[in-house]
Order: sequence, then C-alpha cells, then structure tokens
Amino acid sequence: MRHPSLLPKFPRPLLFAHRGLNRKFLENTIESFQAALETGIPGIELDVHLTGDGKLVVFHDDDSGRIEEIAHPDEPVRNLSLENSTLSELRSLSIGAQIPLLDELFEHFGSRVYYDIELKSRSSADTGLTSKIAGAIRSHGLGKNCVISSFNPFALRHFRKADPAIPLGIIWSTSHELYWFLRHGEGALIANVDFLKPESSLAAHLPLYLRLSGKPFIPWTVNDPQIARSLLARGACGIVSDEADVIKAALDG
Repeated sequence: MRHPSLLPKFPRPLLFAHRGLNRKFLENTIESFQAALETGIPGIELDVHLTGDGKLVVFHDDDSGRIEEIAHPDEPVRNLSLENSTLSELRSLSIGAQIPLLDELFEHFGSRVYYDIELKSRSSADTGLTSKIAGAIRSHGLGKNCVISSFNPFALRHFRKADPAIPLGIIWSTSHELYWFLRHGEGALIANVDFLKPESSLAAHLPLYLRLSGKPFIPWTVNDPQIARSLLARGACGIVSDEADVIKAALDG
C-alpha cells in the first residue's frame, strides 16, 4: 500500500497548537485557535466527538464537566456525555456557545491553517464518526490541509476506508487509560498508519520496529523549547505543543 504524504506543501518543522493556545484561552474554541493563527502558528490540533444526534463537535473529554469547571467555576456542573447528548443539550450548557462544530471551524479558518484532527472514540466498531469527518473535510476542500490521528487504531482503520488519501497517525502514551497492548505504538501495525504521534517522553526511544519503519513522527505535547530542538534534531518532522507560541518564537530566534 502506498502511504499518503504528510502535508507535503507545508514547510518543516510542522507546528501544531494543541487545542489552540490552551494555556491562555479555553481549549478547543474558535478563540483559542484564532489566537494561534494570529501568533503565526501554522497548524492546529483539535479533537472531534460524534454527538448522540450525529453532529461533529470539537471537544476533548468524553464529558463536559472539566471544561465547565474551568470556564465557570462558580456555576453548577452538569457533566453531560458528549456521545450521549444532542447538540441542543450541549449548547444549553454554560460553555455551549464555545463548543464549535467541525464545520464551523472549517468555515472560519479554511485553508489558512493545517489541521491535526484527533478522532475521539473508544469503540472498535464503526460509529459513523470517521465517515462524517471525511465528508466534512471533502465538502470544505481541505484534504491537503488535514491529517487524522487517534489513540484508537480501529477508528483509524475505519477512516482509511472513508478517505484513503488523508494521512493517519497513531497516538500512544504510558497512560493506564490506554490498553496495555497499545502503550508502545503497536497501533501503528493494527492501522497501518502513515505517521507516528508518541507522547514526548517516549519519542526519543521509539521501539526498533518503528524506527526501522521510517515513518515520520510528531511528538506531543512538547512545551520546552530545548526538548523541541532535541526532538527535531533526532528526526521529528513536527511538534504538538500547549505553548506553540513559545516554541515558535524559540525556533524562529
């Protein structure tokens, strides 16, 4: 199988603002992504869930509680499940107006940035998430501006069927929330991915079979400029950072 190239029209190193400039603005919001763009950061990393009524919302957690507490600490927390709630129910939250649809994000930013879209699904079944995301990318003509990543190799396999031309990347870490058999990048084999996205602490010591694969790698989340330079020197083709503005300034300096 021929693997699609990884954002070939954009210069290296690739740089993604992790959920936007999330240290300064509420994560995964238009405001957070806009701040990244205005700082000159060329890429944004975001998370997408499929709601109970089939809408694609940009949100990281499975439930709304953590973000409700961050945004409105003095208000009651409703803690709605993203996948079991309708868009109307989510928009009724105190943070509802700040939860964008993927289509709204694409309409706002278009081709001015490149996107790392993380599939948020814990299911091995095809839930419809991947085909809807592929359809949204096509309808906005953004196929050459997007990569898709996930901790879930089965979701990546479903996306490959929906659009084989968009690069896929496996994410992994040592977190015990991740199945033990996926904590060393094994999902790369299950999904036959095009690039690797290891947790930054693991990026310097990739397993031999992954090093020999020659696949490009983009570590997350790298917030120290010195570590960013070291990983790029080791061959990383990009960086995902919570402080992408700081990393950009250091790399440009």
